[in-house]
Amino acid sequence: MYGNPTQRKSPGERKRLFRGPLHDKIKENAHPKWDKKRPLGWKRRKMRDLSLLSDLVPELIEQAAERYALLRQVALSQPVGRRLLAVQMNLTERVVRGHVESLEKTGLLKIRPIGICLTEKGEKMLAPLSEYFMASPSLAECEHRLAELLHMEKVILVRGDSCRSETVKNRMGQEAALMLSRLLKDGEIMAVSGGTTLAALAAALPHTEADITVVPARGGFGERIEYQANTIAAVLAEKTGGTYRMLHIPDGFSTQVIDILRRETPDLSQVEALIHRADILVIGVGESQLMAQRHQLPPSVRKTLSGQGACGEALGVYADADGHILYRMNNVGITLEELKNIPHVLIAAGGSDKGDAIMGMAKAGVRGTLITDEGAAGRIFNRLSESSQGRKNNEHKNRH
Repeated sequence: MYGNPTQRKSPGERKRLFRGPLHDKIKENAHPKWDKKRPLGWKRRKMRDLSLLSDLVPELIEQAAERYALLRQVALSQPVGRRLLAVQMNLTERVVRGHVESLEKTGLLKIRPIGICLTEKGEKMLAPLSEYFMASPSLAECEHRLAELLHMEKVILVRGDSCRSETVKNRMGQEAALMLSRLLKDGEIMAVSGGTTLAALAAALPHTEADITVVPARGGFGERIEYQANTIAAVLAEKTGGTYRMLHIPDGFSTQVIDILRRETPDLSQVEALIHRADILVIGVGESQLMAQRHQLPPSVRKTLSGQGACGEALGVYADADGHILYRMNNVGITLEELKNIPHVLIAAGGSDKGDAIMGMAKAGVRGTLITDEGAAGRIFNRLSESSQGRKNNEHKNRH
């Protein structure tokens, strides 16, 4: 895999250890003022430090990269045996044994009868370590450019395509969890939506102590219970030592029914009040046809959405690739218009099959910190390149 830190490189290649496959896409979509030599702040400086160390002690960087990759793999697979870990990392059992023993001595790993696991110290170390080992200059350029194109506050890119690899989705969840762990403060309210990526986030969140309240961002709908917002809210509360409140109302009820439920269920109004005071919002983005099916929209509505070019859904809002809102669902919870008032918005979604959805929902106003993957980023850059070429062709025709 591109930039796999476990692959042994020659000294000349080692400087490009973390180069990603989207580098050429940046050039196609670059702003006239954008230059690949433009300073990228702390990420660029950290990579320069790594390059200096690589020249001075190349074997140290290689060993550190392998151990970091091992920690990440354990985080994704724990509890895991040494033999399986060796296969997953394409290393010999002897090398894995050496790394595991060293990391156990430093208190980052623990060996149990059921397998190897991260310690609490190991979980906390992943975030600062990722700042070094995931801070590729080419990847940072992609993140910066994607943030500009989608008007995001920040973009965090994970290598690979989550629609082809469950491991990539888990890594995306892990990066989102690390980002979330830095935001948690006592007394805050966090609202979270459902979905597979957010379930991966909840599973990857390190155990921490934060006196927070976790609530579902919106009502639930017909999907597996482990992927529902209520379940994910409960897991996040357990991981942080906080409290949670559930929202026992599905998506899609009419406003009249919702008003009746508010009058008859005092608890609903209390939870709704908490949701609208959220300090942190964590949401996903879905592909429109799949979400329309899960929301059990009438066949006539699905057909209309398909005919109008709907590509994405978030917070019950369906939009096309240009950000035009085509349909809204009735529901209790956070609305699209409220996003600008929430201090921290994390959007976790990836996969080449969701590139159009992410782009469309971003144009519709779903903005904040985006955690995505190269599959989605590549699709977005391709679509923007196609749109740019289409505009040029139209201008050429008009001139002639």
